[in-house]
Amino acid sequence: MIAAFFDHASAFAGQFESLDGRFLLAAIVLQMSNLALRAFAWRNVLAAAHPARRVPYLPVAGSYVAGVALNTFTPGRAGELAKVLLVRKRIAGSAVPTIAAALSVVLVFDALVGGGLVAALWAGGVAPGMPGPGAPVLLAAAAATSVVALGITFAARRSNRARQLLTRAWAGVAIVRSPGRYLGSVALVQLGAWMCRIGVVMLVLAAFGIPPTPTSAVLVLVAGGISTAVPIPGGGGAQQVLVAYALHSTVSVSQAIAFSVGMQAGVALVNTLVGLTALMLMFRTLTPAAAVRSARAVARSRST
Repeated sequence: MIAAFFDHASAFAGQFESLDGRFLLAAIVLQMSNLALRAFAWRNVLAAAHPARRVPYLPVAGSYVAGVALNTFTPGRAGELAKVLLVRKRIAGSAVPTIAAALSVVLVFDALVGGGLVAALWAGGVAPGMPGPGAPVLLAAAAATSVVALGITFAARRSNRARQLLTRAWAGVAIVRSPGRYLGSVALVQLGAWMCRIGVVMLVLAAFGIPPTPTSAVLVLVAGGISTAVPIPGGGGAQQVLVAYALHSTVSVSQAIAFSVGMQAGVALVNTLVGLTALMLMFRTLTPAAAVRSARAVARSRST
């Protein structure tokens, strides 16, 4: 057993010795493009929610990538809250419910695309063994959503404060009420970001000597998305297990795990460096620690 373990570890380490840096460099460029496009889509939603105010791109992008970096190291996607609180300081006269609702527009689109990719994989028989929600689960989720919606509506009618919150949140999704503007400035931009994500996976697959196909890339993205449900930063080892399963018919386990570890670490590093750089620029400091402290101070002041 010990000999088998060391043989497997040796094969795992050997995967990193033959990496093609050209593919990795291109993957870094696409990952940064992915972040830029997602931030641009959110900025457009925020601009529609605040028609009388100027919503500059760079502060919104800085807040967005800082939240993405935080999501890498914290469970429960705490970075989403950081995005809202940071951008609240950058838009004069804005409200947290409006900004949160605007962010939900972006997140819902991502959820729909992710769900569509999963459905396409199942329909094509590419991943028949991957678990998915059955009819009872979907019905229960729909019922729970209806109950919550009814509860919010009832509370809004009974409380002036609740009505104010709903009014502000409704303003955050204003762009959805303009289908043409939403399609051109949000949906297509986010689709471009998804293309970048798929491109990143394909380039990293090529760097590890694994045949880069769109189907394999989508399988990896779906596996990564499922792993985020694990309440551990970055999904712990769940992502490696799921990726190894998704690619089991294409490559060896050691090669699949090496690829998954390398891609997860590389994306986390890029996101972190971009996020820290954005915070340093936003708070006008040359020290990453000072930028993080300033961001935490903003979060505490806005959440109290």
